[in-house]
Amino acid sequence: MIEFRNVKKKYDTGTEAVHSANFTIEKGEFAFLVGSSGSRKINLN
Repeated sequence: MIEFRNVKKKYDTGTEAVHSANFTIEKGEFAFLVGSSGSRKINLN
């Protein structure tokens, strides 16, 4: 199991991309991160 609690992402520009996301990925489940091209899906640090 992978569990995410209170995940947030705010860029230096002040743009808030994620606000308090909570979710769990259970063993055997698949999860995909989707979004428009150029929406910085890879760089989550």
